[in-house]
Parts: sequence; C-alpha cells; structure tokens
Amino acid sequence: MMASLMGYSFESLVIDNDMLGMVMRTVRGIEVNEETLSYRAIKDTVEGEGHFLRDPQTLELMKTEYLYPTLADRSTQEEWEAEGSPDMRQRAEKRAREILNSHYPVYIDDETDKKVRDTYPIEISRDVIKPTKDRF
Repeated sequence: MMASLMGYSFESLVIDNDMLGMVMRTVRGIEVNEETLSYRAIKDTVEGEGHFLRDPQTLELMKTEYLYPTLADRSTQEEWEAEGSPDMRQRAEKRAREILNSHYPVYIDDETDKKVRDTYPIEISRDVIKPTKDRF
C-alpha cells in the first residue's frame, strides 16, 4: 500500500500476500511434544543414512510446517538466468496477471442478474465482465 492507502499496485498486493503468509506461519509457532521432538527420526538418521529427507515424519511435516512461498525464487542461479533473471516485481506482476485473468467469483447468480438488468438500464453485457485471456 502506498500514500496512506491512496493507491496500491497489484504487484504489491501479491508480494504482501507472500510476506504475510510467512509472518502468519511464524506467529503460529512450533508445537513441541513427544512426537514433534522426533526422537525416533533422530535415532534412525544417526544410525542410518545420515539425513532426514527420506524419513516419513519429515515428509509428513513438510506438508504443514514448511511454507512454500509463491514468489520467492528457489531455483539455482543458472535456472534463474535461463528464465530471464526475473526480479520479485516481475514475478509478482506475472502472478497478479494470472489471478486477474483466471479469477472471477460469481457473486450474483443468473436469476438475480436478470432481475437487476430488467429493472435498471445496464448496458454492459455480463459476458464482458467474465475472465478472458490477457484481460489485464
């Protein structure tokens, strides 16, 4: 948000959403109990392969405990350069366009829309306000 909420950009909304996801995950905290202390996984790792990546508990916890950001670039430098070296703003712009071009919630059902259009001189067709490729 910019200028005391007098303006904003779609890119900044997408970036803010990513950052807030990380903040909310941090605020949630870490549950500490007998199972989350992972004594069995630690023992198996020390006595076995030497890493936690194949442990079933690790794989299960990755679903709930790890945040996978939508914008942060997790690729190698070579992959990033091969993709044109997009910065955060460029990735946010791309994501914002994807959202704007695909998301159209139906707040008004067809019957209600017809009643409103019969009552008021609405000149814009309902089809015009539905998502289309590269609408924004």
